[in-house]
Amino acid sequence: MPSKALATWKEQFTLLESAEREFDRLPPEVRRAFLDTISEFSQHPWRKSATLDVGPLRDMPGRWRLKVKGGHRATYRDLQGRPDFEMFETRDEIYEKHRRYIASRG
Repeated sequence: MPSKALATWKEQFTLLESAEREFDRLPPEVRRAFLDTISEFSQHPWRKSATLDVGPLRDMPGRWRLKVKGGHRATYRDLQGRPDFEMFETRDEIYEKHRRYIASRG
């Protein structure tokens, strides 16, 4: 499933180029899980529901995460009222990258 699968997302959100590459490297079932959330996520990117697992990241102001089955997450921020996706990875990978980033800002 190449980046063309993200065409629907790109109408609703922005993605960093690196996030798009990460999405392309995800297993097919994980990509499908993210794509299955598009409709509901586009209506409520800042509000958790019974079928949509979103929430702010602890210790990372302004950053949110979208969680899907299988332990994968997408992190995003509010960019002028629109979600701007930064990463598509596992929970551990995302938190490790954010910890390194915060440490580098010192």
